Amino acid sequence: MNRLSRTKASIINSSVATVAEGIQLIVQFVARSVFIHTLGSEYLGLNGLFLNVLGYLSFAELGIGSAITFSLYRPLNKRDMVQVSAILRLFKRLYQYIAVVVLIVGLLVTPLVPHLIGGGTSGINVDIRIAFILALLNTVFSYFTTYKRTLLIADQRGYVNTINTVGYNIAGQLLQIVQLLIWKNFYVYLILQILMMLASNIRIAIVVDRLYPNISIKSAPRVDEKVVNYLKKNITGMVSSKIGGILVTGTDNLLLSYYVGLVAVGMYSNYVMIVNGLTLLINQLISAVSSSVGSLGASGATSKHQEKVFYQYFMVTTLICMFMVVGFTGFASAFVKIWISSKVIYGFLPLTVIAINFFLQGLRQSLINYANAYGLYWYERWKSIFEALINFLISWYLVKYTALSISGILIGTISSNLLVNYLWESHIVLKYGLHVPEKRFLILYAAMIFSGSTVIVGTSTVVHFFAGSSLIRGIVISCIAEIISLLCFELVNVLFYPKKIERFSLIQIVKTTLLRI
Repeated sequence: MNRLSRTKASIINSSVATVAEGIQLIVQFVARSVFIHTLGSEYLGLNGLFLNVLGYLSFAELGIGSAITFSLYRPLNKRDMVQVSAILRLFKRLYQYIAVVVLIVGLLVTPLVPHLIGGGTSGINVDIRIAFILALLNTVFSYFTTYKRTLLIADQRGYVNTINTVGYNIAGQLLQIVQLLIWKNFYVYLILQILMMLASNIRIAIVVDRLYPNISIKSAPRVDEKVVNYLKKNITGMVSSKIGGILVTGTDNLLLSYYVGLVAVGMYSNYVMIVNGLTLLINQLISAVSSSVGSLGASGATSKHQEKVFYQYFMVTTLICMFMVVGFTGFASAFVKIWISSKVIYGFLPLTVIAINFFLQGLRQSLINYANAYGLYWYERWKSIFEALINFLISWYLVKYTALSISGILIGTISSNLLVNYLWESHIVLKYGLHVPEKRFLILYAAMIFSGSTVIVGTSTVVHFFAGSSLIRGIVISCIAEIISLLCFELVNVLFYPKKIERFSLIQIVKTTLLRI
């Protein structure tokens, strides 16, 4: 099997993933528009609630996938396919157990799902329990070929999995659009998701078996004792991290659904879909190189070289994120008006906090990807608990005792990012992963947070007072804001980028990359 260099693999993975996600994003917006106009906001909120409840059930996964991905880097780097087969066999068995646990727990909580909805269900004409079971089955089936998808990602061939996943997602969404226009049936909508998941699983299994004929899971030996000890330690560390992560990501819609109602969840989910679409593009650009980062860490490269790569990765991530978020802030209101209606446009404060939260989550991705690539799960075991606690307490208090609604919930998320993640995640990656000083990075990180947030607030203010939902004005404001954000980024780069590390230059990185292709 021919292997790609880290640079070429990163470029191919990022390029394919970005193009594929871009196409999928367009289809998603069309599908969402049809969904809203055929079924309504109540069903949109119900679907969002299902996703959040299922997100909690994914706790059963315990982060095993991330831990095993890291354990595959070294044997793949050495082309030890016997040990790779052994790890995959263990991975397959664990995920079969997980699928059964998720199914059983999901069936147990099914009777409770209708009680999570505030404001009544007068606009819902389906049995919520049956609909939830269908959504549950889609999640359960997703576990059965995870081990094969993980092999592709760890071996820097994530583009193969991306093409498969996105291709079947688009096919499923097109079928959903057709059936919504003809039958307007929520049950059929969910059943089509299940069928596409099964088809995707079958196809990826065939592709992986063809690409790796020398891997035999049935006859694989036991996993090396060092790998087993590593998995035990890091899965233990991932339990608390998984709990915290699920609480943080799943709390928002549940609080909105309980205290405000499904319509509020549906309105918020429109903006979330835009943010998630842009986040997917960002993640495909930067996360596709995670396997290359993990391979670099396993190769024994010098600490100085790894630190240089980390800072460059952080800067590129920040630049991409800032560009996306500022564009979102200037253009979101006009887009939502054209896409759906002027009745579901957010004002200054909700738009601002959504954008700032989007920005902070984007900045974290470089640290999260490094923590995953270097297998630093043990050191994260308490971080997410504190993050979830702060997020929930502030969000709950503000949504219950103030009129801030979604703004209050997101202020809680922003607070947990600034009070916990900013320091803790930086400490984990720089001390335990790279073994380099932390202070200079924290100064650079803080400067990027301040400059980016300032541009976001300024852009949102101009949109509120001068643009409203005007398409032309939104485009003009976005273009001007992008120029200002680039100037701010370069100013921070000049003033706060560590002097002892080779100066960051995007132009130089592009030139070097092209020469290596």
